[in-house]
Amino acid sequence: MRTLAVLPSRFQASRFPGKPLAPIAGKPMIQWVFEAARQAEGVDRVVVATDDERIAAAVRGFGGEAIMTDPALPSGTDRTAAALGALLETGVVPFDCVLNIQGDEPAMHPDTVAALVALMRDQPDLPMGTAACSFTHADEIFNPNAVKVVVDDHRRALYFSRSPIPYLRHSALFEADFRPWMAPEQLVHFKRHLGLYAYRPQTLRAFTKLPPHPLEQLEMLEQLRALAAGIPIGVAHTAYLSLGVDVPGDVAAVEALLRERGLAR
Repeated sequence: MRTLAVLPSRFQASRFPGKPLAPIAGKPMIQWVFEAARQAEGVDRVVVATDDERIAAAVRGFGGEAIMTDPALPSGTDRTAAALGALLETGVVPFDCVLNIQGDEPAMHPDTVAALVALMRDQPDLPMGTAACSFTHADEIFNPNAVKVVVDDHRRALYFSRSPIPYLRHSALFEADFRPWMAPEQLVHFKRHLGLYAYRPQTLRAFTKLPPHPLEQLEMLEQLRALAAGIPIGVAHTAYLSLGVDVPGDVAAVEALLRERGLAR
């Protein structure tokens, strides 16, 4: 299975302009994501899809490959599809699987990427996939920025939400007198969604032609567009948390995680 990893990366993030070039433990943020993708088993090619020459120059500076895409594209998924199309126009051997690894995930672990590639390889009929890890602390499930996913017995997503799902009907955690504790046998039912996706090329093209769905707009979660359209999403489990960077204040937590893994000082 030939796999392309695309890292969509734009400069004008409203809450953190220039985010892909922000220094994280001595490297630009996008370099951390690029190196994780390149180290992942099963990934054949890694490209950064960007709309800004400053990002492209930085990527080429650390030995990466950048593809320029239209600044008017509405999402990272659209930028991923555009990068795939641009590569195919050059006559490259077609890819069987396309990864969209968000460029603001500097703590993405290569093993997480590899687990998603393995899921798509082992289930050739699966049109789309993503990854999730366990929660380690009960209070994290109440953070709307930590997206939750409920998975069925076949490792396919039932629903994604910013709310804590599943709901524990008989637990003080869900009452007004919230206390940040939970029994391990309860916490195990909560899965934290991570910021990467895998698509079959035809699924990626079809997805970008779908209009935004009301559920997607309510939760601000693009993957709900796929579920609402009946596109199954497989979920690979990983032991490694990945933290996205939305605002400058998120950098410290990411650097702490990288230090914990021995990747930063």
